[in-house]
Amino acid sequence: MVSNTPPRPAIAAYRKRWAIECMFGDAKTRGLNLEDTRLTNPRKLALLMALVALAIVWAGRAAADKLGNATPKRGAHGFLAQSWFRTGFDLIRNRLAAGDVDAVLPWRKLGKPLAQPARTGRVV
Repeated sequence: MVSNTPPRPAIAAYRKRWAIECMFGDAKTRGLNLEDTRLTNPRKLALLMALVALAIVWAGRAAADKLGNATPKRGAHGFLAQSWFRTGFDLIRNRLAAGDVDAVLPWRKLGKPLAQPARTGRVV
């Protein structure tokens, strides 16, 4: 990383940017393949973007429900072996493919607060 600002603020800004980049990856090549659309109508694109946003939130809720207070496993490199999005997305996709009606349970919980995590004194 190269910046013309002091290191600490630059790193803080980059962390925020990285979360956005991960979300774009989830919406594109690592998940929903948004880049494959051939839509050019602005109204249809806006609707598609809204549906993608809802799908990302649904996958996040499914992952949170599945993992509870845990976090996805880390690989040997120290990074998550599977993202929160991928954890939830795979869970929903597999349940829908199997005809499992429980696939919609995380969707029904959207807007409801998650259970408070146990305080362990450690930073995740």
